[in-house]
Amino acid sequence: FSGSPSSRIYNIKIGAAKFHGVLLKPEEEFSFNTILGEIGLEQGYKPELTIKRDKMVLEYGGGLCQVSTTAFRAAVYAGLPIKERQAHAFPVKYYNPQGFDATIYPPHPDLRFVNDTSSNLLIQTKIKGTELTFEFYGTSDGRRVEVEGPVQYDIKPDGSMKAQLIRKIFDKDGNFIRESVFNSNYKSPALYPIEKNPLE
Repeated sequence: FSGSPSSRIYNIKIGAAKFHGVLLKPEEEFSFNTILGEIGLEQGYKPELTIKRDKMVLEYGGGLCQVSTTAFRAAVYAGLPIKERQAHAFPVKYYNPQGFDATIYPPHPDLRFVNDTSSNLLIQTKIKGTELTFEFYGTSDGRRVEVEGPVQYDIKPDGSMKAQLIRKIFDKDGNFIRESVFNSNYKSPALYPIEKNPLE
């Protein structure tokens, strides 16, 4: 999240801490919004830009999608079944390469995935400089994950584009288990003007 405003960095650090030490039992579902909880001044968040309907508005917790996007990427590489994921309305530079992001805005959209391993899954987060990392600890069943893309296409001069990410999972013997396709349809950033702060 290099280049982020100080308030965005502050929110990312508060949000990421909520997921450090989360334990998922076998077959338990991870819900980003449930674990995150309330987002407001009382929880220590600062106002920062958020995509809301057809505008960019200042709201408490702006930047938390950096946390959900990183969690999504970790879950994809871990080969966990993704139950809910939604791309941002338009391409956001912090989430390059486009097509590998996950937006959240409680209660929906949410990011949800399932621990389909036979043992507990421990989630830990860490921030070093401007890099956020999600680490999943569990007992390996030998599964192997192949990620193709994301590939961007139908790119228009107004900044709109589409992207596709494909994930294939194989068991310990190399047998194909399943394929997941994540499609993203980004609109032009020009359609989402920044709403002027009424206090200015």
